Amino acid sequence: MEEIITFDKSFSDRLKEYEDIFLGLENVPFSKLKTEWAYYLELTVDKSGWQAVWKIPRLKCEELKISFPTIVLVYVSDIEFLNLTASVKILAVQDDIQLPMKHFVPLSQLWPTKTQDKSIALNMELLSNALDLYRFFVIHLLMPWDEEEDSLDWKRDHLVSRLQLYYDLRNGNIPKATCEHIHALINEARRLGNKREQLTDMCDDIDSDSEGNNDQRIEGLIKINVRIIEIQNELNLLENEMFRKVILKRQESSDTECRNLDKHHIWIISKGDMAMNYIRLLNSVEELYPHQNITFATNLMSKLESANHRDIILLNTEEHTVKTEGALIDNVTIKGVDSRNQVQILSLAEDVMFNCVGDSIIIENIIFDCNKSQCAVLVRKGHVTMRNCTIIGINSCTTRHGIIVFNNAKLSLVSCELLGFSTAIIGNTGSSITIENSLIEKAHCGLLIHENCQIKISSTVIKNCEEFGIVVEFERDLERELQTEQSFDALNLLPDVSTKSVKGSGNKKGDVCIKKCRISPIENLFENPDCNVTIMNDFDSNEDLESKEANMSDTT
Repeated sequence: MEEIITFDKSFSDRLKEYEDIFLGLENVPFSKLKTEWAYYLELTVDKSGWQAVWKIPRLKCEELKISFPTIVLVYVSDIEFLNLTASVKILAVQDDIQLPMKHFVPLSQLWPTKTQDKSIALNMELLSNALDLYRFFVIHLLMPWDEEEDSLDWKRDHLVSRLQLYYDLRNGNIPKATCEHIHALINEARRLGNKREQLTDMCDDIDSDSEGNNDQRIEGLIKINVRIIEIQNELNLLENEMFRKVILKRQESSDTECRNLDKHHIWIISKGDMAMNYIRLLNSVEELYPHQNITFATNLMSKLESANHRDIILLNTEEHTVKTEGALIDNVTIKGVDSRNQVQILSLAEDVMFNCVGDSIIIENIIFDCNKSQCAVLVRKGHVTMRNCTIIGINSCTTRHGIIVFNNAKLSLVSCELLGFSTAIIGNTGSSITIENSLIEKAHCGLLIHENCQIKISSTVIKNCEEFGIVVEFERDLERELQTEQSFDALNLLPDVSTKSVKGSGNKKGDVCIKKCRISPIENLFENPDCNVTIMNDFDSNEDLESKEANMSDTT
């Protein structure tokens, strides 16, 4: 958002700032970090009087039953530095949603706005920089196991090494596949850490549950702890710069050797079948690729991890599985052999099922079972083409998405179906989306299109959505400029949007919503009695407040 104050700092800049914060402290164990940050922020952050954007994390969105991501404009009325939380009142919301007016919010989730009330003199640059330092520290430098480990000197053991790892990942000093693997491990560890906290609270409340339920939770805790230890051991090695270089060099050598030996570029993934079924399969493959060499493999995930660019991966009709950290897709074609019989891929990933990072990716004749995943397909870069695919999610959760297309990335859907999800397709600013002869059904929102997303939709049906079929968000108020009924045909009046033969039915709030997305900070807070600082400082009774969430997850 343009309204918030952001910083782009180098490794040396951040390291110096953190060393200045911890200056004079010989040993800084994890148990002392919170206190040190409380002291620092109390000296640099004003307790009240400023506006900020609150980026509500995924778990909080699920609790409030609102879409993720959701951002709101808030007024900070007080800060409890010892808990590192702020008391805030909501001034404006991004969407047409109902939220409690007052909240306790972790400071790491607040982004101060550039514009503030003109009558209040605050050093917003100093305040924003202090919060940026703390936010970066919490999100990128802390790990779920730090509290249990509680080394004698966290600063000595982790500050430089984790900061260097972050910048190596950001600057491309680590190979793309390894970079995505590290991100997946970190995200999984944080997700498991949140689950562990929830299960621990449930296990402590033995009186309210049967002994059998508690036994299941304890078993679940053990499994989570084992997996967190596995992730911790792997990341501890990768965190150490010397070990990391050795591991990456060994991986590079192994990958080069595999690629030199691997001269086949068409793979059939099959776990085993009867001879007659194999003959039928090979006859179908022969029709597609009569003169190319074919090689068999047994596991989809293993082949995706070792595939060469432009490899073609053919899937037999049995069910295939994507493991918990999801799959990195890079310049390959994945297709079911028979277009009349789609192949099902079950996702065990809780975050992203297919993370697409290649210049050109083709996916055909696939059913994506994404009931466990937060996102089915993430198009980070390049061009992803999907033909005759069905993507299935659940629409009972407000935070799960079908396909998200990033800036400078392109998505083409041909003869596809998307069923369920909070939002079936999200087109970010600078992305490009083409949808032909497809169906989007039973989502909360069919398509969410941001300004400067180029989108072309033809011969497509969007129906039975809980809210709108298509939502278009612009920085300016185009709803007034258009002065016409918001319909599929009206979308052709918008820049970068083209529709032809698009139909909708059963979309509960309407087929189309064109709206202004910007949340503007308020320059004259005191003109509106609802924003009066004297009123906001007098919080209502505890019954009107949410419980304090000092340990709320910073998941984005």
